[in-house]
Amino acid sequence: MPPSPPDLDLGQCDREPIHLLGGIQPHGVLVAFPAASSRIEVVSANTEALLGAAPSALRGQPITSVLDAETLRRVRAGSVAGPVVVEAGGRACSALLHVSGGLSVLELEPLTAEGALADEAALSAIHALVSPLGQGRGTSSLLQAAADGVRSLSGFDRVMVYRFHADWHGEVVAESRAASMDSFMGMHFPASDIPVQARALYRRNPLRLIADVQAKPVGLVPPTLPDTGQPLDLSGAALRSVSEVHLEYLRNMGVGASFSVSLLKDGELWGLMACHHSSPRHVSAARRQACEVLSRLLALQLATEERGADAASRAHRAALLGQLVEGLGDGASLPVALEARGAQLMALTGATGAALLLGERLDPEQVEAPLLVGQTPTPEEVQALATRLAGLPAASGTLHTERLGTWHPPLAGRADVAAGVLAVRLDPQAPRFVLWFRPEVARTVTWAGNPHKPVQPEPGRTRLHPRASFDAWREEVRGASTPWTQADVDAAESFRGALVGVVLRHAAELARLSRALARSNEELESFSGTVGHDLREPLRGIQQYTSFFLEDHGASLTGEGRDQLQSVVWLARRAQSLLEDLFEYSRLGRIELAWRDVDMHALVEEAVAVVAPRLQERKAEVRLPRRLPRVACDAVRIRQVWENLLANAAKYQAAPPHWVELGYHGPGEARPPAAAQHDAPYVFFVKDPGIGIASRFHEAIFDMFRRLHSVQAYGGGTGAGLAIARRLVRLHGGELWVDSSPGQGATFYFTLGRGPA
Repeated sequence: MPPSPPDLDLGQCDREPIHLLGGIQPHGVLVAFPAASSRIEVVSANTEALLGAAPSALRGQPITSVLDAETLRRVRAGSVAGPVVVEAGGRACSALLHVSGGLSVLELEPLTAEGALADEAALSAIHALVSPLGQGRGTSSLLQAAADGVRSLSGFDRVMVYRFHADWHGEVVAESRAASMDSFMGMHFPASDIPVQARALYRRNPLRLIADVQAKPVGLVPPTLPDTGQPLDLSGAALRSVSEVHLEYLRNMGVGASFSVSLLKDGELWGLMACHHSSPRHVSAARRQACEVLSRLLALQLATEERGADAASRAHRAALLGQLVEGLGDGASLPVALEARGAQLMALTGATGAALLLGERLDPEQVEAPLLVGQTPTPEEVQALATRLAGLPAASGTLHTERLGTWHPPLAGRADVAAGVLAVRLDPQAPRFVLWFRPEVARTVTWAGNPHKPVQPEPGRTRLHPRASFDAWREEVRGASTPWTQADVDAAESFRGALVGVVLRHAAELARLSRALARSNEELESFSGTVGHDLREPLRGIQQYTSFFLEDHGASLTGEGRDQLQSVVWLARRAQSLLEDLFEYSRLGRIELAWRDVDMHALVEEAVAVVAPRLQERKAEVRLPRRLPRVACDAVRIRQVWENLLANAAKYQAAPPHWVELGYHGPGEARPPAAAQHDAPYVFFVKDPGIGIASRFHEAIFDMFRRLHSVQAYGGGTGAGLAIARRLVRLHGGELWVDSSPGQGATFYFTLGRGPA
């Protein structure tokens, strides 16, 4: 929205001290006194008309000259909950009491015949209006029912539900009106119509009645407090007088009286129910309170509906995230896996394009190209945006805007694909980001009057006047995407967290993210040592504290909450298993083999005994057709190889009978073709009739943390066993490989070297 002309300071509106106007509206009286002395210090100038005593006669008198002690006690006790009916000056009045600056402020309004609504009648009226609010017909129907209800209670000609947007401009989202009143349904009002300090008062005091826009305010006696030199602060007063600018605004709308009820959702100002009447109209304090109760019920229902929709949205996103993360474990590199699941990545935040920047600057002339999915700017434009983002403080882990072209002018002309961006930073030390993009959504906004001229100057004076016209004024909004919601941001941050887990499960990918780690086993060992030190204890702590929480509070949790906490425990255990396997894998490079002459048959029997529980669980028979030979090896390490191969063979079997055969091919015996390239006296094997492995995965299965199935399938596991087994065999100067086809079982072969050099 273009700014107002430079000679108009709209800050005047925000700075106007509307709580210190020094007067009240004339349909009631005000009396203020210190609680300690109870002697009247401040009164409104109209006390004689209602109380039969002039201000000069009342000041200095005890408050009991207005209300007897018992009535005052009742007012003090009851006005916290709402108005109390009392007798003052020989008339029935509603009384409200609040404290301001050390003074108790008593407000009295005479009751009219129409206004004498008893508590029971008010509750009856509310009850008749509550039913439509709870019928679950959607937000629009809910707001319309509330507008109809407040109009019925207040008797005003027009009631609008006015919702604030993020920039504090308002939109009329529901309306109930008499046929004689103009409609403002769907219209927008600039934020300057309700300035900052007015919104603050709406939060503090949810009810505001202006009974007659033509009425002259009644001053206070004295006009300022002797100890401060300032007027009495009337922020909490129902009778507080009205800013002349606002009164002129209402007159320009053709309004004779107004009444507003704040809609506070979760303690924040969500909107207003704004009521207008074509002529002066007083609404009794009891009816105003009934409208406030209705507004509270509406706010609660809105919050309930919003939380329900938010919960459904978050559940859907959580399912998407689960599918996405599970898909990243299929063995492909992280960029390739994400590219294959680009639709899920975009759906996670409701984007139409995404970019993944995992690389780092290798030299001044070379930057790894970003991975792009969906509709995005060019790789060069994305890289330039990432450079701009990288210049922000590291604490800015998440950034989002629906006007990217304004924040980053080089993309101002790319609103067709990137009017909005949501960015999460993966590494505070390097320009690694995940970016989501949304295109421009051009729309027409109908304003109640020209929003670029919300006020008019008075010639020769600094005073501002509100706009005189509220005719529909249409504005075409360009260059903006749909706003990013908190659920979008949370989903993006959850994905960032999930990537950490994926990187832990993909040691090779993690190594690629760190060039030095990818090029050196020594650095891998150093990294894993750091990971082992820095992450083991936190993961163990997560398990322990979550388990303690479940033990102590599990009975009070919902099924979903308990399941989520149990999932946290499971994920922490899995992460710790991954960490342990990574640590085990890395330390293999540091071990010294204890070579000796080993009875391989006895070693296999030991391995079978270790794996026996898993074999029994699968009802798998172990077949040893002949005795295995003696060989030179490190008995502890080769037994670990047998254990991993045995456990693997028992795990991946479908229909019975289940069995595992262990054996060898000796010198001069027929050997599998692949063994010809290995100069070793013996070729050992582990054979099973299981589900088999496609040839394209024969090497991939030996990658660290590589699983061909989901983490829960076939008894779970981290996918590290075969990688560790192959490394142990290679440390012995041998090789480990597989011969298999889908549905035909698998045979794992390994050879050993001839001993230490």
